[in-house]
Amino acid sequence: MHICHIVLNNLGGAPKVADSLISSQVKAGYKVSTVVLTILDPRWKVSFKAAQIVIVMKIAGTLFYIGRAIHQIWVAIQLNRIIAEQKPDIIICHSAFITKLFYLSQFIPGSLSIPYISYIHSDYISESQTERTTNPISELINNISISITSRIDLQALQQSNGLVFVCKALYQRFANIGFKHRRIVISYNPAIDDINNQPLHPIAKSWFDNSQLIAFVCASRFHHQKDHKTLLKAFAKVSENHLNIRLILLGDGELETELKALATSLAINNIVLFAGFVSNPRAYFSQSRVVILASHFEGLPLVLVEAVASGVTFIASDCPVGPRDIFEVLKCGTILPPSDVDALAEAIIDHVKTPQQKIDRSEQITQFFSETSCANQLESLIEQVVSQSV
Repeated sequence: MHICHIVLNNLGGAPKVADSLISSQVKAGYKVSTVVLTILDPRWKVSFKAAQIVIVMKIAGTLFYIGRAIHQIWVAIQLNRIIAEQKPDIIICHSAFITKLFYLSQFIPGSLSIPYISYIHSDYISESQTERTTNPISELINNISISITSRIDLQALQQSNGLVFVCKALYQRFANIGFKHRRIVISYNPAIDDINNQPLHPIAKSWFDNSQLIAFVCASRFHHQKDHKTLLKAFAKVSENHLNIRLILLGDGELETELKALATSLAINNIVLFAGFVSNPRAYFSQSRVVILASHFEGLPLVLVEAVASGVTFIASDCPVGPRDIFEVLKCGTILPPSDVDALAEAIIDHVKTPQQKIDRSEQITQFFSETSCANQLESLIEQVVSQSV
């Protein structure tokens, strides 16, 4: 059997999971190919352990809505050509967006009729509501665009031969808007070990080595979704009475300059480290007091699972999808309302005042978040889909 995975890029959690699934399928003897829709970022070690094809697809936010739609149709045409050359037995689309592109590609005359599974890693519903503008005309056009796009997205998901949701809350989010499907699997993404022994940032290392300091870590890209502003404001509030705390931010992104300016204006730039992108976050997690995630929305934030796998607990916003699932499954951590500076500050203070305890949830992580479990559930779904498509 030839399985083809379609991913957007090699950045973040979804490609990391796809890479794990691809590796498992290759080991199981399947022929596996990978279609990547953007250029691979060389900083990330996700390599996709199978044949790969790259389509350059620059979806710039500056494109006008109509231009963006035309560009996506162009990509769907290119995708159709690639799939025709590959001739796989089944397609795995690693997002609702990619599912839509593949769905559109099937309307091209002469396209192959290939069953496809949509693998939903993120809170697509929240994502689709984030793009806003203050211009009334642009806002109207944007709302119409979102409405049309959402209908196509949901139709593409509905026509899929199977759906994988990475947690129960994500499935429920779709169910709440009336979405139904005959073949649904809920499969937690695997917690994958770091494979890089990159040295710690020297400042971070000095903080970890100082027994008088308490270091907190946040690992997420600098994007509005991750709400670093609330984290920095809460941290500044705590630092007024707790001079021994430090914050290490792992990652990079479009808001880095803005966030550094905010840290300076809050007078915490000397106790907040922007450590940049790192390929071994668990090395930081294991030496931190707590890992913090303040997002407005998530899919299944594996950073929290990886924190617990490293022996520490977490503080996370109780956004619509993700953190609560992990909180309930692993029976540890603190969840609090999103965008609540005071609640986050209080949670940080609780951990400053409480001696650190190492967390051991190895059994639960093996049971719910293992690579084997994730791969087996997808393999079972693939076999069902292919057997009924023959």
